Amino acid sequence: MQLTERNVKIDYLAFTMPFCSLKSLETYPHGLNEWRKYGVYPTFHNHVSHKDAFFTDVIKGGKWCPSDDELNEQVQSYSTDSKNELEQKINDLNREIYLARMHRLKLWLSTVFGLHLAPERDRGGYNYERSAPLYSVDGGYEQLGMVFWGGNNDTLYIQISGEGCTHVFNGTSPHEIYNWLNHLDVTVLKRIDLAVDDFDGVFTVSAAMRDHKCEAFYGGKGPKPGLGISHKYHGDGSLQQEMITVGSRESRVYWRIYNKALEQKVDDVWHRSEAELKGFPLEILLNIEGAFTGLCEYAQQINPARPKTFQRSGIVRLAINSFESDVRWLRKQASKTIAKIFHQLGNDYEAVFSSIVRKEHMDDLTLKFRTPDIYQNIVAQKFYNRECAF
Repeated sequence: MQLTERNVKIDYLAFTMPFCSLKSLETYPHGLNEWRKYGVYPTFHNHVSHKDAFFTDVIKGGKWCPSDDELNEQVQSYSTDSKNELEQKINDLNREIYLARMHRLKLWLSTVFGLHLAPERDRGGYNYERSAPLYSVDGGYEQLGMVFWGGNNDTLYIQISGEGCTHVFNGTSPHEIYNWLNHLDVTVLKRIDLAVDDFDGVFTVSAAMRDHKCEAFYGGKGPKPGLGISHKYHGDGSLQQEMITVGSRESRVYWRIYNKALEQKVDDVWHRSEAELKGFPLEILLNIEGAFTGLCEYAQQINPARPKTFQRSGIVRLAINSFESDVRWLRKQASKTIAKIFHQLGNDYEAVFSSIVRKEHMDDLTLKFRTPDIYQNIVAQKFYNRECAF
């Protein structure tokens, strides 16, 4: 039997990204290099005349808040400025970095997503200090999303609504958004909603209730999802809302199947099956049809795409965090000592490495981080630029 192909669309998108990653916009490899558009990113050397390696090292990546001991050490050892003068220059740098990031954020949202970042509100949200709504660059008063920043390990949190996704993907593709977010060190999506519309009256609310009894929504792992009925009625007894939910809002996959025609108040056949997904890896943007059909048997009835399953991103993120934590520890504890050995051995990288790492450890191939193969390149690319990766 030939399945009717019903297109899968993105109906909500939310992700976090490092605020400092905006300094890498001009190095995006999949398009024209438009570095002039973004302007020069501020550096510490614009504010302090000497070129001490300490400052070069700690300032990379953005904001620096040194302790008093660190500051006094640098003033005494390297700088001709007083402590107060140096503190003022650091404050000036941090302010310039913030303004440069906001400038780049506005240009990036406009160019890539077709979204305009409105003026900042007087409140934040989600443990962020600041926020601003998103609108279409073409004008209009309909809010299409939100951006939050200020806090949470110096990250940005971007939300794009269903209407916003319709606007965004009329001008670009999920693959292009993947390329950009991957370039800016995003590995996990906080939330992505995948929706399919049925205009034939096949995948109705009542049909979904029947399929739930047959366990068609069970993904094969964990507890079987429960069913919620959210019908509403007018005073005359006619339907106002016809909807069921499968799963819970806290679960990784949460389904809504509802009568879209009733919601939109149109006299037509229109039902929507919508899956709210949380914590899925960024790679889902490369195959949203396969991701949808890979959720359960119910989804496989709707779209003929070959199912694609994704690992739980929480486990993946923990593995990467463990790797990054060990690198940070090594840099903090042994960076100066390794540099001394490097200079003593005539700047010979191989000699330094062999003098530090034991041969039995090098020969033991079981000594490795438990990072899935799909994420090995993400981690490796951070080191190939020969800068501090974290």
